Amino acid sequence: MTRTFLTPLLLLAVAVGLFFGYIDPAYQKVKTLRAEEARFNEALNQSRELQKVRDTLLSRFNTFSQTDLERLRKLLPDNVDNVRLILDIDSIASKYNMRTRNVTVSGASSESAALNAGQDAIDSVVLSFSVIAEYDDFIRFLEDLESSLRIVDLVGLTFETAGGNAYNFNVSIKTYWLK
Repeated sequence: MTRTFLTPLLLLAVAVGLFFGYIDPAYQKVKTLRAEEARFNEALNQSRELQKVRDTLLSRFNTFSQTDLERLRKLLPDNVDNVRLILDIDSIASKYNMRTRNVTVSGASSESAALNAGQDAIDSVVLSFSVIAEYDDFIRFLEDLESSLRIVDLVGLTFETAGGNAYNFNVSIKTYWLK
């Protein structure tokens, strides 16, 4: 009789020991792995959605003509190309028999830093130069500079007479670029 009474107790003790020693830790590990699998499946679904958005944007990007893309790159370049900017301004000035002189380039001012707060993707640079021209030619030069594709803001302008009808114009412009 004691044997029949001890066998169920022994089997119960083995079952409890097996549960707490192997089954419960393995079950907890399976729960953790299932939660991790759910996170990975969610990330995979988001990745698929992002790929769809990327493919949609890429197909829209491919519809733009190469000319339009070049114009867009000129409008807001992805790097500071001071030499190209100076050459562009010089070519506009040469239409009015002007030559750019005393060209200096400086970084963004504290004013532009305040304007660009929250827009970390855009930076600016200030370009200063001088030209000698008659007033009417200088006005046409500024109009051409304004209508050029490159975004520029006039931030400084001083002038003095250079003799006759000519003036020495000192110009400071700010241009922008993508970081």
